[in-house]
Amino acid sequence: MLGVSLGIVFAAASYYKILSPGAFAHEIYNYKILPPWAINPVAMTLPWVQLFCGIALIANRYSRGAGLLVFLMLFAFQGALASALLRGLNISCGCFKSGGEAATWWTFARDSGLLLAAGLNLWRSFQATSSKNGTLRWN
Repeated sequence: MLGVSLGIVFAAASYYKILSPGAFAHEIYNYKILPPWAINPVAMTLPWVQLFCGIALIANRYSRGAGLLVFLMLFAFQGALASALLRGLNISCGCFKSGGEAATWWTFARDSGLLLAAGLNLWRSFQATSSKNGTLRWN
């Protein structure tokens, strides 16, 4: 159920970004982390990765790989958000729509909950169990 919930969030978050790659590129630019040449390629590919990961988690197909990518995307976003907040940048999150409310430490706390959920989901999917012959098997 946790994977399905994360999948829904990520599929929903990809929607505006796929429809408005220019607006999403502007949101990425506002974080002032990536070099200018990387902004458009990231804005064009990241939403599709989010969508495919979301669908994989919802359908429970390739969920280990999707779970790992979701965790890594959230981890990278948390780093970018913390960096922007510490530098005093007035930005919007860019998660579900362009030009939304300003990102705050509350946004960071909320997304930390998502990161914890993604970590738990990832841990569950890679949890090792002993099989009858003593070797490790991945569930």
